[in-house]
Amino acid sequence: MNVFHKVLLKVHEISGGKENADVDLIDLLKKEGFYSNIDNIAKQLQDEGWVTETSRRYTVRITHWGNSEAKRVLSDSPDKVNEREKESSRLLNQGREMLILLEEFAAGPTTAKLDNIEKHLSAIAERSKKIRGYL
Repeated sequence: MNVFHKVLLKVHEISGGKENADVDLIDLLKKEGFYSNIDNIAKQLQDEGWVTETSRRYTVRITHWGNSEAKRVLSDSPDKVNEREKESSRLLNQGREMLILLEEFAAGPTTAKLDNIEKHLSAIAERSKKIRGYL
């Protein structure tokens, strides 16, 4: 998902999908960390027809097309609960494999076994980061 869709989804969330609700892009983009690109983001959202300007600068209202696009993007996104459960099960299995590797290492330490443990630790850390994204 690109930055413009992320911002559109936030505008949709804040407005509740109501086309007459004002959304302050300055506050939104500061919270999301995209404030430095406010001009480009505002222009792109307007060019796409997803938002309209109001009398106040950087205050927008979502349009019918913006609501439609937000709903389309939301329906295309994977089900976070299912993904989180799958990744959690995979993490558990990696933990079990790690326990076996550690037991084998304790029984006869070698450089190759330690390298394998470090490789698995890295994989576990990556899986953990992925799960964090679903929380």
